[in-house]
Amino acid sequence: MAITVEDKIAIKRDNDLKIKEQGYKVNDWLPILDSSQMRDIKQIKGRMSVMNALINIAFDAPIYIIKDWIAAQKLNNFLSATEQELLQKDNYELEEQELNSLSWYAEGLWALMWLTEMCDKLVAEEYVSDHAASLLPNLEQGESNRKIDNLKSIRNERELYTMLDYYYRLHWYCVDGRLNSYEVKLNEGIVYERRKALEWAFNRSNDWNNVEMST
Repeated sequence: MAITVEDKIAIKRDNDLKIKEQGYKVNDWLPILDSSQMRDIKQIKGRMSVMNALINIAFDAPIYIIKDWIAAQKLNNFLSATEQELLQKDNYELEEQELNSLSWYAEGLWALMWLTEMCDKLVAEEYVSDHAASLLPNLEQGESNRKIDNLKSIRNERELYTMLDYYYRLHWYCVDGRLNSYEVKLNEGIVYERRKALEWAFNRSNDWNNVEMST
């Protein structure tokens, strides 16, 4: 059943209350999110797969090995244009910003692992779980993509929207604190990366490199 405007208003109200109870600042005027078409499990698994592979480059994995693994697992179609360009480089050509961006993939991937029910919780105050890597293909050990390929379901649209709305409102709090120089009790990087992944999953029109992240 599609989420109605009334549903979204109720979700906003509940999330605002939850955020206030945690002692964080809320913007009562922050609007509800637009309706969209949620991605299917094939697209979500494809994005998870390439993110899991590319993270390894941030930890000194040779790019050519990651590139070959992605091709062998038939995942090239799930790469963004920027990721395709990155895979044409040698490791020594990578800039610090590119490596930093790849290392943050872990948080967006954790959000998609929640969406595919690989984990039960997505706690904004905590970094990705230490056991996350054990749930995913280990490229260093030569594993195939079976652990992700075998995923069968994703959470329903209402669950996704509720979590996305929550991170959207937390993101506003992080940005407001940064702009107005007050202490924010969250890591903005965690909130940003998870919101980006959830926004991408919720809206098929979002290109991975151009996800709408305004607050």
